Amino acid sequence: MPSNLQRKLPLQTRPAYRTLVGWALGTLVEQGAVTECEHHGHYRDRADPDAWNGAREEAWRNPFPGATPEACLAALDEVMGGIGDICPACG
Repeated sequence: MPSNLQRKLPLQTRPAYRTLVGWALGTLVEQGAVTECEHHGHYRDRADPDAWNGAREEAWRNPFPGATPEACLAALDEVMGGIGDICPACG
């Protein structure tokens, strides 16, 4: 009989993002369109048009699983609408 150390549990994988909004925020961070405040953790808009366009292109080419590219672009717009260019806590 194998001991507890010898038993291997099956690895469970889960998607990197669970929601479309979470995916949109992750895409914006990966493309450099938003950054995180190093002191408070709030996201800030970098106002970089190239990064914004890169995020939109990425959303169109690789949409969130189960969502249309149009829905992904709308999610990017929604997330960016809630992010300012300064940290509210640093203000």
